[in-house]
Amino acid sequence: MVTIESIIIGIVFILIQLYALTIVERSPIGEQKLLSLSGGVAIAYVFIYILPTLHKKQEEFGGSLALDTELYFLGLLGLLVYFSVYSFAQTKAATHLTELTVYMVQASFFMVYSFIISYVVFSTDVKRVESLFYGLAISLHFIGWSYHLGKKHPRLHKTRGRYMLAGATFLGSIMGVFGPSSGLLIESMIAFSSGAMLFNVISKELPFEKHAHLPTFLISSLVYAATMISLKVFFDW
Repeated sequence: MVTIESIIIGIVFILIQLYALTIVERSPIGEQKLLSLSGGVAIAYVFIYILPTLHKKQEEFGGSLALDTELYFLGLLGLLVYFSVYSFAQTKAATHLTELTVYMVQASFFMVYSFIISYVVFSTDVKRVESLFYGLAISLHFIGWSYHLGKKHPRLHKTRGRYMLAGATFLGSIMGVFGPSSGLLIESMIAFSSGAMLFNVISKELPFEKHAHLPTFLISSLVYAATMISLKVFFDW
């Protein structure tokens, strides 16, 4: 079902994919604070929403599946695939390849990742404030990893990659609106993207760098988590 909220979120997602580098570099609060804000909200989103959702989906399918851990395994698989793509760019073998090849391997994974997340967000039956609240977390998450990808390969990202990512995001959003919103395939997509998101947030969005702004990270994480928990209690999300 197409709503005003879904249209707004879709446009924001696509604009972020196109202009993540510019958004971060020209942020009025500064690059460090914006990335720390992104990481803080993302880590809270993972632990307060993603992991409980994965647990809930596993319980729903537990009776019809052979084991009690299939979706968790898919989450692990998502984490391992992301780690493999991330590690590939750091290997000696990658140094013998062209920059285009290395970038395309990473960009291709993120296209799939963007498609899955966009599909899941738009196929989920959430309305109004809830959808905007979750959309905010995903938007900041997109800013974080899109910026890191583009920062390493600015020329390729600006000329090719950002359009590929925006296209995958747009396709995922459209298919999420009109495609199936439940079933084992959708739950598998949620599980796979959850694992990938968990690794991405911990490896790329936590403020390990000495120039990160720790107070912004801590405050944004705690405020977002407390707000989400409160809204869950009062509105039964």
